[in-house]
Amino acid sequence: MEKKYALLIDAENADIKYLTDILNELKTYGNVTYKRMYGDFTSSTMKEWNRRALEYAIVPIQQPHYSKYKNAADIMLVIDAMDILYNKSVDGFCIVSNDSDYTRLVNRLCEAGYEVIGMGSSNASKTLKAACTEFKNLEKIFSDDLDTVDTRPANQKKGRKSGNVYEEDEDKGNITPIEEIRNSVMNLVQKDEKAGLGGIKSTLQRQFSDFDERNYGFTTIRKFIESMKDFQVVQEDSTVYVTMKQPDIEELEINQFIRSLLFQKPYEMGELSNKVHEKFDGFDPKHYGYNQFGKFVSNIDGEVVVRDANNNAIAQLEE
Repeated sequence: MEKKYALLIDAENADIKYLTDILNELKTYGNVTYKRMYGDFTSSTMKEWNRRALEYAIVPIQQPHYSKYKNAADIMLVIDAMDILYNKSVDGFCIVSNDSDYTRLVNRLCEAGYEVIGMGSSNASKTLKAACTEFKNLEKIFSDDLDTVDTRPANQKKGRKSGNVYEEDEDKGNITPIEEIRNSVMNLVQKDEKAGLGGIKSTLQRQFSDFDERNYGFTTIRKFIESMKDFQVVQEDSTVYVTMKQPDIEELEINQFIRSLLFQKPYEMGELSNKVHEKFDGFDPKHYGYNQFGKFVSNIDGEVVVRDANNNAIAQLEE
């Protein structure tokens, strides 16, 4: 059965240009049975909301500003959300706003077992993003921004390159760093040697409420995963899996290099790690199934890791 959603828009804290995209995105989740927007629509700055509301049959909830310092629209949105909650007539909510004041409301809806999809701009409250089941960054994933995509070469942009994915500086939008995403995917894949592509996306959305591959410039989760040098996507019958790529450097070659170093003298673990990274560009113990460099070294036959008087980890050959 198709899920039902309530769309509640804080029109005084959202951009009208995203309205079409908001509705189109939410329809991919299910049927939008409530469509309401809140604000003082007598204001000259809100006239466009009134006009567009007619196109999509959105019900405008008029709330005049009773006080210069209070936003009555916020209160009305919360009241309506709780009424809908107690009516038990929907499966989830979509709240469009950037305001952290809605964080407690989102927490309450989630506590009641409802899915809450947040939508807002990149500078939306971090606490609001974290509270939502998912948070959609309107500036990064929707169509009106296609005209403003930065097409300059990577070496002319501010930021850093990670694998084949270009990471923007934090001031370009508060999205989860791609390194955190990569580590999470790596843990999922290493646990069972392969993981279903759909399951990976679901897990990432649970772990990072703002995760959406479109935030990073990709149209599908498959393209996003394939962009990272660590993984490969394979299909078996009708199921698509993600596995680790086979490392370019044979583990035996690295083991022999480490043994040659330890034959000369014992090495403090940090110094040994630096030597290995200098010799083998791009070396990462996780590519070989080890969470830490120390585990990689300990698994080499004839080598042990001990602690010195200062509790430093020392690698040496067995006596």
